[in-house]
Amino acid sequence: MKKFFLYMLLILLVLGGLFAYVLYTEGAFESKPKPSDLKPFKMKCESGKCGTGKCAKGNN
Repeated sequence: MKKFFLYMLLILLVLGGLFAYVLYTEGAFESKPKPSDLKPFKMKCESGKCGTGKCAKGNN
């Protein structure tokens, strides 16, 4: 039973380290961008999804 917990702890440490490494390489621990750096979302008109006359004004 003691070996079971030892091996389980070892496996969890290895998997946790691997998971942390993947998150680190993907940039999960980097600082968040400032709100002024974010670009506003613009919705584009698709056929049949806009009200009449909205797409003709150049919002596409």
